[in-house]
Amino acid sequence: MNIFFKAALGIFFGFLFQASSQEPTPTPTSVVEQDYHQLLDEVRQGGLEEFQKRKPATPEEYREYLHLLTQLVESKTLAEDWGSAANALEKQTTEIREAIGHFQPPEVTPETGLDLYDKARLKVWQAEDWLEALNKIGSSRATQETTAFATLKDQQQRLESLQAAGPAESPRDAWLLQLQETRVQAILAEHTLRSNKQSWQADVDLQKARIQLEKLNAASLEGRVSFPEQVLQTKLSDIQKLENKIADSVAKVGRQLKKASPENPPLGEKDAASRLATSFQNQLELLEYHRIALLITGQVWQSRYDLWNTKNAASIEQIARLLDEKAQDVQAWQLLITGLRSKLQDRWRKASPADGSGDAPSTPANGDILDKAFQQEEANLTEWENRFSRLFELIKLTSADITARRKSAGIGEKMDAAATSLTSQMHNFWNTEIFTLNDSVFVNGQVVQRPSPVTLGMLLIAVAILVSGGLASSAFSRWLRSRLSMRFALDANTGAIVQKFTHILLLGVICLVALAVVKIPLTIFALLGGGAAIAVGFGTQQLMNNLISGIILLFERPIRIGDIIDVENFSGMVTSIGTRCCQLRRGDGVEILIPNSVILQTKVVNWTLSDSHARQEFSVAITQGAPVKKAMDLVHGIVSANPNVLTRRGIDVLFQDFAKDALILRVLYWIDKTNPHSANQVPSELRLAIYEAFQNEGILLATIQKDPHLEAAPSPK
Repeated sequence: MNIFFKAALGIFFGFLFQASSQEPTPTPTSVVEQDYHQLLDEVRQGGLEEFQKRKPATPEEYREYLHLLTQLVESKTLAEDWGSAANALEKQTTEIREAIGHFQPPEVTPETGLDLYDKARLKVWQAEDWLEALNKIGSSRATQETTAFATLKDQQQRLESLQAAGPAESPRDAWLLQLQETRVQAILAEHTLRSNKQSWQADVDLQKARIQLEKLNAASLEGRVSFPEQVLQTKLSDIQKLENKIADSVAKVGRQLKKASPENPPLGEKDAASRLATSFQNQLELLEYHRIALLITGQVWQSRYDLWNTKNAASIEQIARLLDEKAQDVQAWQLLITGLRSKLQDRWRKASPADGSGDAPSTPANGDILDKAFQQEEANLTEWENRFSRLFELIKLTSADITARRKSAGIGEKMDAAATSLTSQMHNFWNTEIFTLNDSVFVNGQVVQRPSPVTLGMLLIAVAILVSGGLASSAFSRWLRSRLSMRFALDANTGAIVQKFTHILLLGVICLVALAVVKIPLTIFALLGGGAAIAVGFGTQQLMNNLISGIILLFERPIRIGDIIDVENFSGMVTSIGTRCCQLRRGDGVEILIPNSVILQTKVVNWTLSDSHARQEFSVAITQGAPVKKAMDLVHGIVSANPNVLTRRGIDVLFQDFAKDALILRVLYWIDKTNPHSANQVPSELRLAIYEAFQNEGILLATIQKDPHLEAAPSPK
C-alpha cells in the first residue's frame, strides 16, 4: 500500500474526528490508491462472467463494486471541476473588487439612463436570489456531510474488523476485504467532496461582490435618471414591431393548419394529421398568449411613464392598483406555462417512432413534419416564456419605483396617498364581486344570456332596504289594525288577520323593490326556483307546516284571541295567534307557546267557542235528619246573590243522593269564563257562604267516611 496515501488518510481522519469532537477512528491499514478510470474499464469489460473468473463475487457484489468505482471516478472528476470553477470564481471576484475600488459613475443620457438603472437593479436582485439559493445549498451540504461522516465511520469499523482477523486465508476473504476497502474509499471521496467548500465559498463571495458593485452602480444612477416621452415611444414602438411579427406568424401558422387539415386523410395517416393539426392550433393559442403579454407590457410601460412623471398621490395609488391586477394575471400564467410544456413533451413522445406505443406516424415523412411542428411549437412556447419572464421583471421594477416614490413623498403627500388608498380600498371592498348571475334577455327575437354581477355593496343595500322596509311594514300594519278596529269595531281575531296579511304583502313588495334597486334579475328565480324549492321544502318543512296551520286558524277560527282553551296538558286564555305558534296565558300568568300544527292535530277544548258562558257544579253533604228543603233554599239564595254567577242562565240546587251517613245536594250554576277570577274564585266564595249560613242555621255538614269492611275467614271444621 502507498505509505503517503495512508499517512494522508490518517491525517484526514484525525482532523475530521477532532473537529467533530468525536473519538478518533484508527486509520485503515490496507487501502490502496489506484487509477479508478482504468479499474472501472477493466471491471466493465467482459461483464460479470469475466469478472467472476478473477474474483469470487456474487452478482449483487459485482453491481455494488461497479457502482462504487463509478462513484469514485465521478467524485474525482467533480473535485477537479469544482477546483477549476473555484479558481475561475475567485478570479471574477478579484476583478469585481478591483472594479469596486476604482468605481466611476457611468455616463447618463435621457435615452440610456433608465435602461442602465434597471439593469443595475435587476443584477442586484438576481445576485441576491442566487446568494439565497447558495445558502440553502450550503445547509443541505452540511446535512449530507454529517450523514456521509457517520456512514464512513461505520464502514471503517467494518474494515477494521476484517483486518483484525489476520491475513486472508481464501480468495473469498481477500475479495470481501477488497470490496470493503473500496466502500471506505468511495464514502471517503464523497465526504471529502462534501467537505470541500472552496467552490461554494468562492461563489458566495462572488455574489456578494456583485451585489456590492451593482448596488453602488444603482446608487450612483439614482437621482440622475429620468423617463422622457421619447423612451416610452421607443418601448411602444418595439412592442408594436413584435406584435406585427406575431401577426405574420399567426398568418403563417394558419396557412399550415389549413394544409394539415384535409377532410379525408389517407388511411393510416389520420392520427398524424390530427397530431399535426393539434400542434398548429396550440401554436395559434401560444401566439395569442404572446400578443396578450405584449399588450400588458405596453400598459405597464405606460403606467410606469405616468408614475415617473407625476407627483399626485392619487395617481400613484391608481397605478399601484393597476400594477397589482397585472401582477396577479402574470402569476397565474406560471402554472399554465408548466402545464403546456409537459403536455407538449407528452404529445411529442407519443408521436416519436422510438416510443414503441404503436401511435407513431406511418411514414418517415410524416415523422419529419411532426418533428418540425413540435419544434416550432416548443420555440413559440419558449419565446412566450421568455416574454413572461421579462414582463415579470418589468412589473418588479415598477413596484420598486412605486415603493421609492412613496418613501420620498412628503408628509402632505403621504397623507393624501393614505386617504386615497383608504378610499380606494373602501371602493374595492364595496364593489367586491360576490357572484355572477346570468340574465336572459330578448335581442332581435333571440334569447341572449347576459352576465349580471352581484357585488358586496349591492347586497348591503338590499339588506338595508329589507331591514328598514320590514320595520316600516310592521309599524304600518299595526297602525292600520288600530285604525280599522276603531272605525269598524273589528274584533281581535279579525284585526290580527288584517295586520299579518298587510305585513306579508308589504314585505313581498319590499323584496321586489330591493331586487330592482340592486339590479338583481328576477329571471334567476326561474333557474334557482327548482333547487331552492327542494332545499327550502326539506329545510323548513316544520316551519311551513306551522305557517299554513296559522293561516287556517286565522280564517277557520276554531280558536280566537281571548278564548279559554285546554290543549294537551295546558289550559289558559289565547292572547296571540301568530304565523308559527299561538300564545297561551295560564291563570298563574305563565305564557306558553304552542305550535299551530299541534292545535290543529290534537284535541282542543274551547270553553268559549260559541259563547263565554260555562257551567260549574259542586256537591254539599249534610247530616241525616237535617232540614233538606231549608238547606236547598239557603244554597239557592247564596248562589243567586253572588254577582259573578249568571242568574239568567238558571241556578239548580238538586237533592242528588242518599249516602250512608249524609244527604247529598248538587249545585249547578253558570259563570263567564272571560272573567279570569270566575273559575276558581266563585266556587270558593259560594262554599264559604254556604258554610257560614249552615252554621248560623244549625245545619251540620256531614263527613262521608269510607269504612273498611273486614270479612272473617271461615273457621276450620
